[in-house]
Amino acid sequence: MKHLADRQGPQDGYALLLVLFLLAMATAVGLVVMGNGLSARKLARVASIAAGQDQRAAMATWAALDALARDGGTDIPPPRRLVVDGQTLTVTVMPESGRIDLNGLSRTALGQAIRVLGFPESRAVKAADAIALWRGMDPPGADGLDLTIDPLRALWSLEDLDAIPGLDPDIAACLRRWGTVYARGPFRGLAPLIRRPGAKREGGEGGDGPLGLVAGGMLRVVVAEEGRAQLRRNVLLYRGVGRQAAGAATGAESPWLPLEWQRPVLAGRDACAATGGDGG
Repeated sequence: MKHLADRQGPQDGYALLLVLFLLAMATAVGLVVMGNGLSARKLARVASIAAGQDQRAAMATWAALDALARDGGTDIPPPRRLVVDGQTLTVTVMPESGRIDLNGLSRTALGQAIRVLGFPESRAVKAADAIALWRGMDPPGADGLDLTIDPLRALWSLEDLDAIPGLDPDIAACLRRWGTVYARGPFRGLAPLIRRPGAKREGGEGGDGPLGLVAGGMLRVVVAEEGRAQLRRNVLLYRGVGRQAAGAATGAESPWLPLEWQRPVLAGRDACAATGGDGG
C-alpha cells in the first residue's frame, strides 16, 4: 500500500501542475480573446463612423449637385449647408478645370505654377523635377501649351503625389488642393479658382472663373461635416443628360459620373503658402 501511495503522490503533483497550466492557458486565452474582442469592437465602431460619414458626404454631394443642375447655373455657386441624418454639412462646388495639370504641363510650366502657390524657386524646381521623373515624361513645348499626355505613365490620382520619391510634403499637400490629374488645360493662376461666389466675371462669357456646367465639364466637391476635422472630396464629370433631381424616380440616368472619391484629409492640411483656408 505504501508503494501505491508513493506512486500516487507524483501523479497528484503532475495533475495539479496540469490543472494550473490549463488554468493559466485559459486565463491567457481569455485575455487575448477579450482583448481582440475589444479591439474588434473599437475597429468596427471606427469603421462604422467612417462609413456613416462617407454616406452622409455622398448624400450631401448628390443633393447639392442635383440642385445645381436644377438651377442650371454656370457660375460658382455659394456653399450649401445641408442636414443629413441630423448632421450639418457644408458642400462647396468648384471647377476642376483651371487647376495645375500635373500630367499635361511641362516640367518648366509645372515649376512656374508651383511658384505661384507661394513656394521659392529652388523648392518649386525640385518638386517639378520629382513629378516629371515620376511620370516619366515631359510634354513637348517648353511653354506647357501642348497638353498631350502618355496614359501609360500619367498620374492617375492625386493620391499618387504621396508616393513620389523626394517630393516636398508641403508642396504635395498643396497640390492635392490646387492640382488635377483629370482636366487638361493651362494654369492661369489661383484667381479664377478662389473668386468669391456670386462675384461678377470680367470679359463676358470668355472671362475666367465660370463653373462650366456643360457636358464634359468637371467639378470638385468638398464636403465638411460640422464638428469634425476631416474634409471629403470628390471629382465628378457632368454628362449633361437625364437631369435627375434629388428624390426623382429611380431608373433615370444621373448626369453625374464620379471620377474619384479621394481619401479624407484634415482641414487645413493642404493650406498653401500663398493661400490659407480649408477649401478645394
